Amino acid sequence: CHMPHTMTPRDLVVLLASFCLSCDAFRLPAAGLRLPAGAAASSASSSSCCRMMFGGAGGKPDGEGGMGGFMEQMKAAKDMFNPENMKKYAALGQKIQALQEELGQTEVEVATNEGAILVKITAMQVPLDVKVSDEMVAKGAEAVSAEVAAAMKQAHAKSGAYMQQRMAELYKELGIAEPPKQ
Repeated sequence: CHMPHTMTPRDLVVLLASFCLSCDAFRLPAAGLRLPAGAAASSASSSSCCRMMFGGAGGKPDGEGGMGGFMEQMKAAKDMFNPENMKKYAALGQKIQALQEELGQTEVEVATNEGAILVKITAMQVPLDVKVSDEMVAKGAEAVSAEVAAAMKQAHAKSGAYMQQRMAELYKELGIAEPPKQ
């Protein structure tokens, strides 16, 4: 059998599904099997349906659609790789790359104590600049450290919120569900 050098994701899903459906190696013994004459009856279990290794038979006897969750997973995989979704994923990849470049150029600025500490970071959370006023320096190292830490935390939170907002807008624009928040 000659296999093509390139397979589409759909071809791969179809090939895998047909292999799994036709291969008895993926079937576990079922209860109530009719054993050949002379075979030990102790090898049969008490269940009356064929159980599939990938998803179970869902309690249905063989021949009644008893593929359980496996076939649903195969359908979901096929749907995931359909041409329309593949176009969406390609567009998403391009737009995410453009958004990352935009976020890398976007500056987020936070000032504390009426400008005593000024922190600048990119929307990708890369630190750019920290400025400390002379008045703040006069308050001593501990006060400066505490204020710089507070400003950095605020800038990190502000840039993270901005990044999430822009990503949510991008997903909405493309009609793709947002990934779960961590």
